[in-house]
Amino acid sequence: NHGNYIVSLGNVCRWLATKAEALGVEIYPGFAAASLVYNEAGAVTGVITGDMGVEKDGTHGPAYAPGMALMGKYVLIGEGARGSLAKQLIAKYQLADGREPGKFGIGLKELWQVKPENHKPGLVQHSFGWPLDMKTGGGSFLYHLEDNQVAVGFVVHLNYKNPWLSPFEEFQRFKTHPAIAGTFEGAK
Repeated sequence: NHGNYIVSLGNVCRWLATKAEALGVEIYPGFAAASLVYNEAGAVTGVITGDMGVEKDGTHGPAYAPGMALMGKYVLIGEGARGSLAKQLIAKYQLADGREPGKFGIGLKELWQVKPENHKPGLVQHSFGWPLDMKTGGGSFLYHLEDNQVAVGFVVHLNYKNPWLSPFEEFQRFKTHPAIAGTFEGAK
């Protein structure tokens, strides 16, 4: 992690959007893609947005508008691990065949304002294990951001077996570890 930057993904996306739009890329925030469009060769050539103005009971309301087909020379699908379009692509092209199933977890994150003497700009810390038991997977991160802010997070794999395990409580316990507890002294 030496020589790299710690950034806000939201800020990077906003910055990238301005660069993309300057190149003529059209961005449609607020419109979720509902399905994919394929050409006769089977390549993805666009998406269709969800219908607008549909009532709770599924009927078309007074402001109903059918989804729009948005076509492109390049179509990038970046909706995350459980996205509906990704599921369609995985099924159509058998992308999961012969692969291990995905691993999922629950993640918790907090943003702390720490004392200047406890702040180490650019420091990145990752861990796994403690305070989880040997049968439960998970890990943590601490990112020392700018302006004396520290982002701290904890992830627990969702295949844990202990019905009494509380990811939130484990996160709180994690912050008491002697290697990091001092970071939070006098912080808000």
